[in-house]
Amino acid sequence: MAFNTLMFVSFFLIVLIGYYAVPKRFKWVFLLFASYFFYLYASLKFAFFILITTISSYYAAIWIGKMHEKENNIPKEIDSKVRKVQKQSYKKKRKRILVLLLVLNFGILLFLKYFNFASDNLNALFGLLDLNIKSPTLNLILPLGISFYTFQTMSYVIDVYWGKVEAEKNFGKVALFVSFFPQIIEGPIGRYKDLAPQLYQERGCNYRDLKFGIQLMAWGYIKKMVIADRVAIIADYVFANYLNVSGFGVAFGVFMYAIQDYTDFSGAIDIARGCAKAMGIDMAENFRRPYFSKTVPEFWRRWHMSLGAWMKDYVFYPFSLSKGMRNLSKFAKKHFGKHIGRTLPIAIGNFLVFFLVGVWHGANWNYIVWGIFYGTLIAVSGMLKPIYDWLNKTLRIKTESSFFHLFQILRTFWITCIGCIIFRADGLIEAWQMFLKSFRFIDFPNGIRHELLSFGLDKSNYVLLLVALIVLFIIDVLQEKGSVRERIESKKIYIRWALYMAAFLAIILFGIYGPGYSQSQFVYMQF
Repeated sequence: MAFNTLMFVSFFLIVLIGYYAVPKRFKWVFLLFASYFFYLYASLKFAFFILITTISSYYAAIWIGKMHEKENNIPKEIDSKVRKVQKQSYKKKRKRILVLLLVLNFGILLFLKYFNFASDNLNALFGLLDLNIKSPTLNLILPLGISFYTFQTMSYVIDVYWGKVEAEKNFGKVALFVSFFPQIIEGPIGRYKDLAPQLYQERGCNYRDLKFGIQLMAWGYIKKMVIADRVAIIADYVFANYLNVSGFGVAFGVFMYAIQDYTDFSGAIDIARGCAKAMGIDMAENFRRPYFSKTVPEFWRRWHMSLGAWMKDYVFYPFSLSKGMRNLSKFAKKHFGKHIGRTLPIAIGNFLVFFLVGVWHGANWNYIVWGIFYGTLIAVSGMLKPIYDWLNKTLRIKTESSFFHLFQILRTFWITCIGCIIFRADGLIEAWQMFLKSFRFIDFPNGIRHELLSFGLDKSNYVLLLVALIVLFIIDVLQEKGSVRERIESKKIYIRWALYMAAFLAIILFGIYGPGYSQSQFVYMQF
């Protein structure tokens, strides 16, 4: 039940009406039933995996919570050595429970995503070595949203382990936190302390929340159906036929895919957050105008923010602040200087994070290399920062000037376009060929107009796309300066309703759908 279907819109309207119709104390129960209906509608067999995650996490959190209680209730009057031994015992039990849970759930995720990928690569290796060995492949199906709900649920149990939140005793409430339907497909990845209390809250209908939620959904549908699905036609053609396209055409197709990736994913998140907001629930922000970033690290602080925050809190900090990394830092300071000693653990931590982000996206060498590309770039740039500062000073570059900021934005966007080639190409060889060809800007076709029209859009669609991109750019600029919704709210009622009607008509009249059209699946549904 993808967001861009009439089935989902009908489902959401029924849920919204039902949510405000049921008594306040039963709202969370209604949401739970609605979420499981949504999930089971996709496939009954998917439910087995989400139930394993829910049940195992529920009991693991309860047991870890009990270990915390027992440790805190050790009598103070007993011998200090005995107290220390008992505390260590409870800590070991907590850690054992957590490790078993993580192995189980991440093991399921890795098995379903990577078993066949590993088998195929082993078979290729055996073939090169001329070994008569065959690794089996299985008919595996990746359950809907497994990457998102696994990460979200594991963060809940880790937070219980760290003592940041208390274990929830009500199994149904944990099940709702795991399966909340707006975010199950593409996120954002929620934190228990932020999301869960809102899911269980007894609330009445709030017109402001309802209005802002529907506004956000409408903007998400415009991004997806008017822009993303339109540029996808160009990107799909160019990536499939890059050998027969000019250098200019390849560069244009890559640019279109960068736009598609942003508008498709952020559009889905806007729809998801809008659904939740209409029910008075605020979900985590996942995008903050990433293509306005001046550096690659800033880009990743603005793009897929909930995944970045998850990796930072549960991978980067535990790893970079570990005893091994502290020892490495001391060694590097002694032999290579303070800067290297300080930044080396950060660089290694960033590399690990982005390698895992690549793995998270799926069983494909492109995703792994894409993660290594960003991990290496961010790690090396952090290590070389003193050299960049020296060059700026030596060349007397005015780093605070608007011109330099524009240069930084364009440079960062160009780097992300390279990442898009790696991410989207059919294979690594194809990615390399496209990368080289995209630099041949002098390779213009005999007729640019003819080539552009061969990509699948006619002249009127190009004009419409240009107008839509200008509107997107203006709104993103306004969002950088403040809330657009608040700006709209301050306008007179006839202006507000004119904007609402314009948005609604844009979706109806200019959305990519109709007879013979199969709606485009959201890019991140596959992850």
